[in-house]
Amino acid sequence: MIQDSLITLTTDFGLQDPYVGQMKGAILKQNIHARIIDLTHAIPAHDILAAAITIRSSYRYFPAGTTHLVVVDPGVGSQRRILAASGEGHRFIAPDNGILTLLLRDSIIDTIHRVENSSLFPREISATFHGRDIMAPVAAALTAGMELDRVGPVTDPSHCVLLDLPEPVINDSGILGQVLHIDRFGNVRTTITTASLSRFQPGGFAGIEVQGRRINTISSTYCDVPEGELLALIDSSGYLEVAVNRGHAARELDCQPGDPVIVYFHK
Repeated sequence: MIQDSLITLTTDFGLQDPYVGQMKGAILKQNIHARIIDLTHAIPAHDILAAAITIRSSYRYFPAGTTHLVVVDPGVGSQRRILAASGEGHRFIAPDNGILTLLLRDSIIDTIHRVENSSLFPREISATFHGRDIMAPVAAALTAGMELDRVGPVTDPSHCVLLDLPEPVINDSGILGQVLHIDRFGNVRTTITTASLSRFQPGGFAGIEVQGRRINTISSTYCDVPEGELLALIDSSGYLEVAVNRGHAARELDCQPGDPVIVYFHK
């Protein structure tokens, strides 16, 4: 049994409204001993992919036993399901809308249950705020010691909603990937990871091209190039990233998620 009182919150709620506070209140009402960590409430509104990236790149920095509650839920009130999953000693609660895609793709999750045990929910449930009225009480119950299988029946991962994230195409001369995400600094994360790059001989990197702009080396830090210049590096989560030292690479390149990224290697 996974048991710990720590809960992380990841939402697109922002901080100007009372939604985050209400969700924390709902947790504490059920488990006053819960410890709540705000991972972020600045996910762009309805951006399921950003939520998927955030939880995939962040969960491992918390101790085993942590419950991660992720509420980016544009389909709230519809027939979409709510899931509670476990893997690598962590638990994840999220709507079934693709938030768990990267965790499933990377074989981090080993068990998934549908959240259907209505005895865990309050008498009145808002159709527009399942994060407060369903997911928060479930997280509280789990951190108070309830077994995961009490939330509802097991579901097969193949029945879960997955985001369409094409894998990089690798051939003898290089890798064809895409822009995956742009952060608030304008850094451009690509779908190409260190695992993809490791398929080639060390020192074989010959450049990365985005929107017709080419960078011929992989830097270690942003300040390896003069201020205002483009660079490529491996970001803190192991993705190949294009950035501008003290600038905004996405504006500089006029790129957006889905745009092609090409990595060249010496033959």
